[in-house]
Amino acid sequence: MAIKKKITNFLEKLGGKTIEVAEKPIRRIPRSMPIAERLQLLKKMQEEIQKEREKKEEEILEETIEWREKELQRPFSERFADAMLKYFRGPVESLSKSIKGLDVDLYRANMRMSRERYVALMLGVAIFAAIFGFLVGFLLYMPIDLSILLGLLGFIGGFMYMRYYPKIVWRRRVEEVERALPYVLRHMAALLNAGVGIAEALLSVANADYGAISEEFELMIRDMHGGASFEDAITRFEERMGSESVSRVVKQMLRAIKFGGNLADVLYKMAEDFSFEYRIKLMEYVQKVNGLAFIYMFLTVVMPTLMVVAILAASLMAKALVITIPALAVILLFAFPSLSFIMVMMIKRAEPR
Repeated sequence: MAIKKKITNFLEKLGGKTIEVAEKPIRRIPRSMPIAERLQLLKKMQEEIQKEREKKEEEILEETIEWREKELQRPFSERFADAMLKYFRGPVESLSKSIKGLDVDLYRANMRMSRERYVALMLGVAIFAAIFGFLVGFLLYMPIDLSILLGLLGFIGGFMYMRYYPKIVWRRRVEEVERALPYVLRHMAALLNAGVGIAEALLSVANADYGAISEEFELMIRDMHGGASFEDAITRFEERMGSESVSRVVKQMLRAIKFGGNLADVLYKMAEDFSFEYRIKLMEYVQKVNGLAFIYMFLTVVMPTLMVVAILAASLMAKALVITIPALAVILLFAFPSLSFIMVMMIKRAEPR
């Protein structure tokens, strides 16, 4: 009987402790409950605790999967920049302080990336360019010093390209904005004539598919929602673009609003002016292309043919090749195509925007 009583007391203490440490206890077990029922209740409580733990583990797993999916949806450049910033934070921060004007370039290019993250991306791209350059030299059986030099040039080239990449993006955005500007002005003028307010007209352009200018109008709306006035928001748009055409539009709009002019008529007039200027530029471009097309035909067809004929004639007179076959192949396969590519780029750059 004494042993049975001791076992009973031990089980009572064990049951009480289990109830106390449980996360969500069902109820306190009465001491008068028989041992068999007490054990069944303890088992039931353990099962409930185990189910709660499994449920929490499933929630944690679902959150982890959701976080990974969101992480994979981020652009690779951002994830790569974060990885570089994690392992090279010291050099990146010291390097970012020495680069002047990067914040302005990122702001104008609408690249929503911090200064340090972009510098980390610059450094990562430069390292990959250096590795690629070294491997190219190594696979071409170049001397090791030339391979290292090629890798160094790859590092410098990759770093400089990434440094000026925001400016390239900004120029492309300005060209796209200027190209869509007449259509946007007509869009806004039609809405203003219909009695729509200026804020609703801006929102309509932002929701339309006008490319970069729709993104810029969305930024203007965000600035206005943040507490900025219309004048401040459109002035920031002018500063981001740095374009003469955009400056003309902004100044005319602010003047019409300030002095109470008919803004719709002003926008229509500017749209017609831009369209007329574009037609004039297009006519000048066509005349310029006609001259460049003659030069392009001469470089790609006439000049290689004349060169081959001249080499054959000189070789017959000298009874020996005046130029080696590999050298001739390099000239025909690389030199003339390079000149043709330069001509195409000149024609492309001369295209009116």
